[in-house]
Amino acid sequence: MVVAYGVCLHDGEPMTPRFICLLMLSLVLPGASASAGEPASEPPPASARGWFENPTRTRGLLGSTALPLHAGEGFVGQQALLATVAEVGLSERVSVNVATAAFVYSMGRAFDDVPFSLIGGIKVAQPLSERLHLAFGVEGGSFDTGQYLVDTLNAVSVYGILTYGTPDAHLSLTVRPFLAWGTYHSGSLMVLPMLGGFIRLGERWGLAGEVALSPVSGISGTFGFATAGARFMGRQWSLDLGLLGEQQWKDTDKPSVLPGFSFLFHWR
Repeated sequence: MVVAYGVCLHDGEPMTPRFICLLMLSLVLPGASASAGEPASEPPPASARGWFENPTRTRGLLGSTALPLHAGEGFVGQQALLATVAEVGLSERVSVNVATAAFVYSMGRAFDDVPFSLIGGIKVAQPLSERLHLAFGVEGGSFDTGQYLVDTLNAVSVYGILTYGTPDAHLSLTVRPFLAWGTYHSGSLMVLPMLGGFIRLGERWGLAGEVALSPVSGISGTFGFATAGARFMGRQWSLDLGLLGEQQWKDTDKPSVLPGFSFLFHWR
């Protein structure tokens, strides 16, 4: 939930390159938003409390965890207001995802001159032990920003995720190098390490957050951001409400703080 729709303007100016990168990341990092976990022969720990299986166990507010989707499991919905995202598990270890901002842009522009945006990827997960999981994947796509001197932005990324904990309380470390280039920008390699976590405090709610930084200056300057919010859930839906704080390292301005909202439908 990196970017709210209002991020298109920042201090009255057109969207800056680092916000464009965050926007791309909000599409490239949809995360798996449906139930996931160990093979069916091992019931999830949550069942011991009489709770239903956590339908958001495979994602953070922005990034993914290394927990896998079940075969045939999936989700669809709005991520951070702007991105329409969907993901489905092809097996107990492999899932594919797709995301676009075209739906929201089409409503904002009355279905006239809608910019192209489409990103897709594949994730492969592997449990290393009962509490330790590893995942890796590749994603890429293109986003037409419609902004002067930025125009179309493209990105390709690979990533690795290490998650420790249970479906209801876990920490995830993600390392994501990505290559980004645009109409007026030659290709540049950047990297985004991220640490995130989630704790389920009740059957239908919990808290989540992430911190990340981009220490390599590429198509945007170096920047860091953090998210924090509450997650509400049912068996077939989830709602995230939170905030994103972002700061470019070389700026002397105060950090930008934006609200975030995500609503997703899940199926098994």
